Amino acid sequence: RRARDLPPPRASSDDDAPSAAPAEPARADPADNVPSKAKGLGKGVNLFDPAATASRFITRRFGFTGGLVFVGLLASVEGREIVGALLERDSEGSGETVATPSGLTYADARVGGGVAAKKGDFVGVHLLIEDLETGVVYLDTKANKKPIAFIFQKKPLLAPVCDGLEEAVSSMRRGGVRDVTMPARLAYGAAGAALANGLVVPPNRDIKMRVSIEDISPSYL
Repeated sequence: RRARDLPPPRASSDDDAPSAAPAEPARADPADNVPSKAKGLGKGVNLFDPAATASRFITRRFGFTGGLVFVGLLASVEGREIVGALLERDSEGSGETVATPSGLTYADARVGGGVAAKKGDFVGVHLLIEDLETGVVYLDTKANKKPIAFIFQKKPLLAPVCDGLEEAVSSMRRGGVRDVTMPARLAYGAAGAALANGLVVPPNRDIKMRVSIEDISPSYL
């Protein structure tokens, strides 16, 4: 074709520009999923091993050399704990119901072969919390694979931790599984409790709770 027969060049417009890639949806901050008692530990901290927090604290306080000394001591301690954990043997619970003076009752489905919790230890548990009367499930941490971590016998207690849970844990060992029944005064009392999953335990509800101790770690501070 001759040049005069060619169509004139078309002016470019915004419609011709390559379309921009769709924006990624906003991601939730992982810290939002951390139990409220552990938010002060900072992002990225393994809730079942407070050594990272302790190491950062010592490094800030005593410098890099102090941090290295801590790591060396920790390695020897952790080595012993790892060997001990490998030798732990859980056993089947008797299923016998035990009543305590406080009004708590429990039956062991599995007796843990690990260490017992001491005041100040970090305890990691899976919880199944149900209403004793209605059977409504308020929390099941195994379903969402998000165990609860808390500092044993540290006040104030923040839900889902309660007096009944701490009493149950006090006579358990790592690896143990216990079915616990507690009156409202040992659970969430007249105030009830708002849980992290958005559900609310109403006031004055007797509670059934299955407690599985996943880990017990000593406090290094």
